[in-house]
Amino acid sequence: MPLESASAVHSAWTAVRKDFVEPGTRCAGSGIDMAAGKKGHGIGSGHAYILRDAAGHEHACGPDCALRLLGGHGLLDGVPDFTARAAGAGPWRDDARPRRGATAGREREQARQHAAAVRYLLLRMDKVAGVPRVQPSVRFAPLEPLYAAYRETGVLTAQQVSRVLAIERSPSTPATLKTANLLDVYTAYVQLERALRDAVRLEQQRFLRGVMDWLARHLTLTRAQGEAAGLMLHPRAWQLDTPPQRAAGARDAGNARNADWEN
Repeated sequence: MPLESASAVHSAWTAVRKDFVEPGTRCAGSGIDMAAGKKGHGIGSGHAYILRDAAGHEHACGPDCALRLLGGHGLLDGVPDFTARAAGAGPWRDDARPRRGATAGREREQARQHAAAVRYLLLRMDKVAGVPRVQPSVRFAPLEPLYAAYRETGVLTAQQVSRVLAIERSPSTPATLKTANLLDVYTAYVQLERALRDAVRLEQQRFLRGVMDWLARHLTLTRAQGEAAGLMLHPRAWQLDTPPQRAAGARDAGNARNADWEN
């Protein structure tokens, strides 16, 4: 059976997000529209672009295969990245704010804003909200209709994007509920889940469950906890040696960290 033409392949795929995948996951894009004899490959980094096919099914792809199937770099501008706070992810940049001095066109900037809004919305209403025993403040009632709209259509309007980003940037939103910290929580939880599955000793299992419970309640970890659990996080993850003792103190510390990230 002949392979589909490149144009047909490009039109069949939609980029959904960049996310963590299980170790050993095979790249779904390898072997599609490739020269005969080329073997499929695994996704060694554990980070993949999730693409949706014409039938609505999601598939994990490595970056090169994702670009080949989509047909261009610009189509990844609108992809929310949930791996940006893992070790080795590179310098942190807050995509929720327009890039200063950017030469990208208006459409690409709008795509980045949309990706940032979707990422924040899903972090608060799905990915971090779904962590067992997580503090109730993560799921936010004013975001409920926006989340429902996104679930129904798969996109946010320009007005909805502005509303989501306004909530993220609001001074009344604690630092623990900003994008960077929620990404730290999500990244740590994914790694803790994997470590717990691999743990053999009962003592280690109990320790990891304790760390997961602390993370859910406080939305932060101490440096010692992260190191003892073997987490591979962004070098600037949390920036705290001890968890916040008071809400006001947490906000002050978080504001200082946010200012540091933006410089």
